[in-house]
Amino acid sequence: MRSVVVLYEHKSISRTCKKVLQSECITFNLNDGDASFSDVTVRAGIASLTIPFLAWGTGFLDYDNDGWLDIFVANGHVYPGVDKQDWGTTWAQRPLLLRNVNGAKFEEVPPATGSGLAVVVPARGAAFGDLFNDGHIDVVLNNVDSAPTLLRNVVKNSNHWVTFKLVGGPKSPRDAIGAKVFVTTGSIRQRADVFSGGSYASSSDQRLHFGLGAATKIDKIEIHWPSGLKQEITVPALDRIYTVVEAKGIVAP
Repeated sequence: MRSVVVLYEHKSISRTCKKVLQSECITFNLNDGDASFSDVTVRAGIASLTIPFLAWGTGFLDYDNDGWLDIFVANGHVYPGVDKQDWGTTWAQRPLLLRNVNGAKFEEVPPATGSGLAVVVPARGAAFGDLFNDGHIDVVLNNVDSAPTLLRNVVKNSNHWVTFKLVGGPKSPRDAIGAKVFVTTGSIRQRADVFSGGSYASSSDQRLHFGLGAATKIDKIEIHWPSGLKQEITVPALDRIYTVVEAKGIVAP
C-alpha cells in the first residue's frame, strides 16, 4: 500500500491517496478535521480513471502552475509473466497525470503520442522536482530492470510561480524538515511542508513550489519553522527561486 498526504481544496487539512492492486481504484480520502476521513474517490472523479492500472509512486504537483495540486501516478504490474496471460493488462504501463479542476474533481491529461505520458515502462518510484530551475515540476521514474525515465515538464502558459529553499537556524534542522509555508494570493491560501521521503521508495526536491495562476503579486507569505518560530517575508518578484534562512529572511534570489 502506498499513501500520500496533500492539501487538495486550499484548506489546512490533509487528504490521502493510496492504491493496492490491479482492478482497484486509487482511494482518495478527505480529512474531516475530527480524526476521521471520508472516501471521496468517486466524487473526485478518480475511480474509473485508475482501475486499469497498478499504481506505485504517487505524488501531488502543480504541473501547470494554476494554483491547484494535480496527481501523478507511476504504474507497472507486479508479475513480469502477465504479458503471457490473457488478463487484459501488461507488465509495463503508462503513467497517469490527473489535473485538479478547481478543487472539484480530477480529469486525466491525455497521453499524447510521443509525450512522456505515453511512455510504457514497469515503473516503481516517482520523484518530483524542478530539475531545470525553470518553474516547472519534472518527474523521474525508477523502473524495474531498466534505466530511469525523466519526464520534463514542457507546459507553456502565462501562469506565475514561486519556489522557496528553506535553511533552518540553530534551533531547527538545517534542512528545515517539518517546516510549513503558507502563501496567500487574494482569497486563496496554499500550504506546503518540507519533508524527505515520499511517493514510493523516493525522495523528491525539498524546495517548496507554489503555482500562482494569474496572480501578479503575493499578499502574504508565512513560514512556520520546526523551532516554533513564525516568520513573514515578502518577495520582490514572482517566477523566482528564493533561499530563506530562519530568522534572517531571503539571502539569495
